[in-house]
Amino acid sequence: MYHSVALRWKTAVVVTAVVSLLTASALFAAEPQGVAAPAQEPTSEQANDLGLELRLQTVKKDLLVFLNFAEHFIASGETKTAAQLQAPLDDYLRRHVDYLVTQAVDGSNIEMTQLSAEIALVKTRLLIVLNYRDDAGTVLGEMKRLYAPYQKMSVQIQGKTTTLDEAIRQLDSDLARIAKK
Repeated sequence: MYHSVALRWKTAVVVTAVVSLLTASALFAAEPQGVAAPAQEPTSEQANDLGLELRLQTVKKDLLVFLNFAEHFIASGETKTAAQLQAPLDDYLRRHVDYLVTQAVDGSNIEMTQLSAEIALVKTRLLIVLNYRDDAGTVLGEMKRLYAPYQKMSVQIQGKTTTLDEAIRQLDSDLARIAKK
């Protein structure tokens, strides 16, 4: 009885923490602090690019939080708790991540394209960790299509710099490994 209550309590705390982190990061991204004001008025296109870049940075941080939670729970054998991430994660991916990644790739700014590629890589890693093979395969296929012209672009993944094509190859290999299980 006590174990069941403790498990429910721990699950409630984790879900509340994830929701709080997502909400807090959106609030902080809305009002960046410490950003120096440009000497001249930015154009509306520059303002849109800055807003998109800030939202992309926030999404990347959020996905890294989800990834850390998932890796922790999977490593500690708490698969039920990791499974409870599915509904908020699916909602977050659908409402925020997918749209922003597509919007950034369609833009002309290479830095945003690079950031969107890093987000797609983190998203794919997260799906692989959670054993969502079909979804991860779909995202990898979409990445290959969207980022075909940018295969030699440098990306930051897990603190390492590599090329986009090498990162995609590694994710393909990881996906193939879990498919064999």
